[in-house]
Amino acid sequence: MTDNAGQNGVGASELAGYAAILLAVLIWASWIVATRDAASQFTPLGLSILRNAIPALILSPFWLRRGLFPRGESPWLLAIMAIGWGGPFILLTAKGLQTVPASLFAPLTPALLPLFVAIWDKFIDRRPFSVERSIGLGLIGLSVGLVLVPAFLDSEPGVLSGAPYLLAAAVSWSAFTIAYRRVNLNGVEAAAYVCLYSTPFLLIGSLFWETGIPQAPIADIAWAALMQGVLAGAISVAAFAFSAKCLGPVRASSFTALVPVFAALGGWAVLGETISVAGWLAAAAACLGVALANGAASAALRRRRR
Repeated sequence: MTDNAGQNGVGASELAGYAAILLAVLIWASWIVATRDAASQFTPLGLSILRNAIPALILSPFWLRRGLFPRGESPWLLAIMAIGWGGPFILLTAKGLQTVPASLFAPLTPALLPLFVAIWDKFIDRRPFSVERSIGLGLIGLSVGLVLVPAFLDSEPGVLSGAPYLLAAAVSWSAFTIAYRRVNLNGVEAAAYVCLYSTPFLLIGSLFWETGIPQAPIADIAWAALMQGVLAGAISVAAFAFSAKCLGPVRASSFTALVPVFAALGGWAVLGETISVAGWLAAAAACLGVALANGAASAALRRRRR
């Protein structure tokens, strides 16, 4: 049976791609809420172990196929990727989410990712900005202001104490993104190596610092393992890689702009968080800003590769 996508609109491959990216976005938003909830029971180290050790096993066929150190890849770039998106990133994120509401996480971390990458592109790689990307970055800056300014004015020490960790996580994630652009690994392979390289150091750390895992009920450990390791660590990565193949990286990456809104809704529905008008505006600005910045950056990168 032939695919009549060109005549009848969206084809089966595109539909599958849209389903995959929506699954990835829902998992990422749920991960934010779940991490915020689990931060009261597990330490940041414990959550980081679950987030990295389980995917290292699930995705082992990918790193076993290419070896512990993939041929032709820079060890320095692989190390930056592992530090940027592996154990340290989860440690910083979990520490920040101990105090920062889930609704404000996205403007402080995922939304700042394209801003920090853009700074690198502008001043290090000397890449010009399009008008679309500039507008997107401006909206991202606005979203951060809508988070931090009310916190200063209302003297909310919880937000202010956790914000530096989330800002550091955004810098860490940006380092991974910049390094990833320079290697020949697909998204699933990159996740496999990041988790593989992070796990031994985290396990060694568990010998000296608390994780909260041994004291937690089995049901809570199972849920955290499912959310952190299986869904966020493996399935979401595979879903995003599949969607990028079906839809192209530009359309797939633009859907990440939905994460702030879904995370805010999840924090309100699941955790009972109160979302202020400024919080909703921050989520909306981050959503639109990430969509514009990601779309413009991905389109520019695709043009350069032609």
